[in-house]
Amino acid sequence: MSEGIGEARPEAEGELALARLALDAGELAHAAAHAGNAIAADPSLRAVYEMLDELSAAAPDVHVLFPVEGTPYVGIVAARSYLVAREGKLDDAFSLLCHAAEAVPDKPWSAGWMAAPGVSVPDLAGRMDPDIAARFMSRLALSLPDPVDAETAVVLGPFLDVARVVAARHPEPAMVLPRLSGLARRMGESGEAVAWCEQAEKADPSALAAIMLGYALRNAGRPEEAHQAWLRALRRDPGNVELRVDIAEHLAARGRLDEGIRWLDEAIGLAPGHPKAFPSVCQMRYAKDSDIAHLVRLTDWWREHPEHSYADKMLAKACSGKWWLSLVPSPSEAVCNMLVSMTEQHPDPASLRRLKADCNVSALEVPSAMAAVKAAAPGLRFAPPPTPAPDIRVPLAEGRYRLWEYQGTEAMPAVAAPSPAAVAALQSVAVSGVWPHPVAAYDAAVPLSALSLDDLLGLLAHGVPVPEDHAPWQRMRACNPVYWPRFTQAWACLGLLHHKTSEPWPDSTRRRVLVDLVRGVEDWTADAALNALVTAAWTDPSIRSEVVDIVGGRFVDALQAFRQREVTIAISLAHLVLITPGMPSEATSLARTMIERASAAEPQAAAGAQSRHRLFRRS
Repeated sequence: MSEGIGEARPEAEGELALARLALDAGELAHAAAHAGNAIAADPSLRAVYEMLDELSAAAPDVHVLFPVEGTPYVGIVAARSYLVAREGKLDDAFSLLCHAAEAVPDKPWSAGWMAAPGVSVPDLAGRMDPDIAARFMSRLALSLPDPVDAETAVVLGPFLDVARVVAARHPEPAMVLPRLSGLARRMGESGEAVAWCEQAEKADPSALAAIMLGYALRNAGRPEEAHQAWLRALRRDPGNVELRVDIAEHLAARGRLDEGIRWLDEAIGLAPGHPKAFPSVCQMRYAKDSDIAHLVRLTDWWREHPEHSYADKMLAKACSGKWWLSLVPSPSEAVCNMLVSMTEQHPDPASLRRLKADCNVSALEVPSAMAAVKAAAPGLRFAPPPTPAPDIRVPLAEGRYRLWEYQGTEAMPAVAAPSPAAVAALQSVAVSGVWPHPVAAYDAAVPLSALSLDDLLGLLAHGVPVPEDHAPWQRMRACNPVYWPRFTQAWACLGLLHHKTSEPWPDSTRRRVLVDLVRGVEDWTADAALNALVTAAWTDPSIRSEVVDIVGGRFVDALQAFRQREVTIAISLAHLVLITPGMPSEATSLARTMIERASAAEPQAAAGAQSRHRLFRRS
C-alpha cells in the first residue's frame, strides 16, 4: 500500500470521531461525509463499517446520504458498496467496489466485503452474475498498469480471488473467461490467463478469446504464439483497427519495424482518424530513420486532436533518451570532466568545497562551465588560460541582452542575482527531472511565466543551488556537480518562452532575449536558448522558418570555429539541428556526420580528456 497503516489509520480514526459527533447531533449528512472520508483513508478500519450500520438504522433512506451519480468521491463509493452488499445486492456492490479500486488501486477496498454480514469471497463470486462480474473486473484491469507492482498486486489479491471463483463456477460462458484473464495477467498470473483464454477459445472461437489469449501469451513470454493468436482474431474480425495497432507494436518491439509500419499503414487506410494508428506509425518511422519530421507531424496532429492522449505516449517513447528531446546534454568541458573525476575522491559536496588546488587548462572554456566548477569547488585556482581564435569572449553579434562580461580571461555575471522567490520557482520546476518531449517541456515551464526578466537572466548567470531536501538531485550532485547548473539553465530558457506571451512573437521581448543569448559569447546558455527556440518551433508552426535560420546559422558559426579550436557545445548544437522542424537535409546530414565522427573518436577523446583533467597540483 502506498499509505502505510501508521499514516492512514490516525486520519481514518479522526474522521470517524467527527462522524460520531455528527451522528450524535442528528446531522446525518455530515456524519456520512466523515464516514466516507474515513473509509477513503483506511478501508480496513472495521469501526467505520459499524458506523455505517448505525447510519443505516438512523436514516429513512441511507442511500441518499451516499450518492454515486456523476463523479463521486471514492470514499462515498466504497461506503455505498458496503451498504448495498449488506442488503444482498452483490452485483451492485461489486461494481461499486471495482470503481473504487479503479480510482485508487493501492487501498484494501475488499475489507468492505469482509465486513458485510454473510459475504465472503466464495459467496460473493458464487452469487454474482458472471457477466457483470467479468465486465467490471475487465474495466478494473484496463485501469491498471501491465503488470502492476508487487505491493498493489497484494492489495488487489481478493479481486483476483473473486475472478478465480467465477472462472471455476462458470467455465461455460465463453465471454467471461477472456475478460477475467486481463486482471490475471496484469497481476502476474500469465499462465492462469492463458489457460482461461484457451478454454474460452476452445468453447467458442471468438475474436475476443483470441485477442485476450494473444495478450496473455505475450506476457507469458511466448511472442510468436501471441502473434498467431492475433492473426486468428483478425480472420474472425477483419475490421479490427485497434488489433492491427497492437500487432504492429508487438512486431516493432521485436525489431520488425518494417512489418509494424505496414500493419499501421493498413490500419490508417481503414480508419484515417484512428487515435492510436497515426501516433504509432509516426513513432515507428522516426525509430527507423531518425527523421524528426515524423515527430513534428505527430505534434501538429496532436494539436488538432488534443483529446487523443496516445500522441503524448508515442512522442514520449520516441524522444526517450535523446539529447534535447528529453535530455539536456551533460557538460563536456575539460574543467567539468576534471571536477567529475575529483568527486571519486571527494563525493561529499562539503569535502569538494574544501579542496584547494592549482589548475591549468589548455584553453579558455565557456563561462557557465567555469562558473559551475568554481561554485562546486571554490578552492580551485586556475592560471590564465590561452585564448585561441576565434576568441570565445567575443559575442557573435552585439545585442541588448548579455549575461557575461570578461575581466581578462575571467567571466563575471553582467546581471544581478535572482530573487529567492525566483530560485525557489526554478527549483520547483527543475526537480521534476527530464521532460518526456518538447511539447511537455514547453508546458512544464509555464510556472516560470510569473518571473521577471531580470530574475530569469539572473538565474542563467548566477546559478541555482540543488534543493537540500531532494535526494535524487543530491545524489546526482555528488557524482556530477556540474550537471544541475547546465540542466537548470535549460529550464530558465524555457521559462523565457513564457515571458510576456501577450507580445506578438516577431517583436517580443522573449524572442529578442533568446536570440541575443544565441548570438552572444560561446556558452551553455547559447544552446539552452537555441533549445527554447526549437521548442517554440515545435509548438508554433508559424515561426519554424525563422528558427531554422537561427539554429542553422549558429551551427555554421560553430563549425567555422571548430576548424581552428575546440568548440565544446558543437555536438550539442548538432543535436539541436537534428530536432529543428523544417531543417534542410544538407544541414541535418552535416550534423549527423559530425555526431558520428565524434562518437567514433570518443574512446581516444576520453583518454585525452582525462590526461588534461589531471593537470593540477594539490596544495
